[in-house]
Amino acid sequence: MVLKIKNIDYKDWSSSWKSSESSRKQRKYIINAPLHIRGKMISSMLSKDIKNLIKINSLPLRVGDYVKVLRGKYRNTEGFVIHIDRKRYKVYIDNVKFTNKANREVYRPIHSSKLLILRLNLKDKKRIEIIKRKMKAKNIEENKIEELINQLVNNFAVKEDELAKVTELNKKFK
Repeated sequence: MVLKIKNIDYKDWSSSWKSSESSRKQRKYIINAPLHIRGKMISSMLSKDIKNLIKINSLPLRVGDYVKVLRGKYRNTEGFVIHIDRKRYKVYIDNVKFTNKANREVYRPIHSSKLLILRLNLKDKKRIEIIKRKMKAKNIEENKIEELINQLVNNFAVKEDELAKVTELNKKFK
């Protein structure tokens, strides 16, 4: 289902909005959110191994993450994130395709809440900084953070050759 409302006005969105029990206000917040906030909302759970290592439950998705689909027709399918559609809050995975009526293979859009991150794209230094910041919030010692980040990079990072294939698919996407 695509979120469509007739009178979307991005001026209606407020960064000072914290939370509300009202479903109407929650929907308004999500629909009117600017793209830089939507990117933070498109996040998924981390696998148990990563979660136990760095003590973080979820992270925003990035192109190049290796994920597993948890719900729906494509349950238990694993693949790389090749495109993130911030406008529609959808994620496209390289192994999740279907044949449309014109007999062309098309990628199936999936919501980020239905995904589990198995390996991370740690090529971006800002993402490592985000992980460090979240670990500091959990009161983990500074020297232990560096050690845990090194373990994360060695055990749960996507390899360079795989990232090259994903970036090629990303360029061809659409």
